[in-house]
Amino acid sequence: MMIKVILFTTLLLSFSTSNALTDFSGKWHAETATASFDLNLTQIKGRVSGSHCAVQMGGQKIDCAIKDNDVTIIGNANNSTSVKVTFISQFSKKQGTATITKMNDSTIEWRIIIKPKGGFYLPNQMVLKKQ
Repeated sequence: MMIKVILFTTLLLSFSTSNALTDFSGKWHAETATASFDLNLTQIKGRVSGSHCAVQMGGQKIDCAIKDNDVTIIGNANNSTSVKVTFISQFSKKQGTATITKMNDSTIEWRIIIKPKGGFYLPNQMVLKKQ
């Protein structure tokens, strides 16, 4: 009987730890000499949502959510370190697709996989740090 209890407990613990979702929540930032990129992400269970602000060409091109509570990014996380998101460029109001990969607790990578039709100023790829 004791062996059955130990096996059941071990199985239960391994099941509960394997279902833990990677948390993408936070304020994330990256900067170069002529550009900056910010993501503000919230994750509730598996749903990731938030907003972006991309400034390019030394401030000449801006693609940002207009209000702090505007949702411009949405996706569903699973049990991996990457989440596929849909985003809406605030410059052209067109939709694109990107992946956000959590490299560690303080670093994510943004990578566009389907560009929006029309103009947009989000970076194709950028590594962001948690603020």
